[in-house]
Amino acid sequence: MSSSDADAASQDLLRDATASLSAAVAEPDRIPDEAFRELMASAVRLYAAKAEAGMRHPLPPGGAGLTITETMVTVTDLLHAMNVQLFELSMWQAMTGNCIAPHQRVDLPQS
Repeated sequence: MSSSDADAASQDLLRDATASLSAAVAEPDRIPDEAFRELMASAVRLYAAKAEAGMRHPLPPGGAGLTITETMVTVTDLLHAMNVQLFELSMWQAMTGNCIAPHQRVDLPQS
């Protein structure tokens, strides 16, 4: 399989997975909890790898339709799973400089 064939297959797989997950929102029990936890862990690892490689705009403008509540529940559960407090997150961001700079934020008007 050539690189372009692999890329096309990956795109098809991602499109199918996205459609399946979107459909499961109305029926969350369709996706087994353990399989979903593994998916989330893999997605977080990929997100971190892409962020470290320079991706700073992971979602389309407007947050891809996510609600604030959906985002807060997910972030809170991720922090709890790792036993990290919000203060520790703030300290880590301050010490590493690993936060989104004002000119990179999608929620602020660009000048």
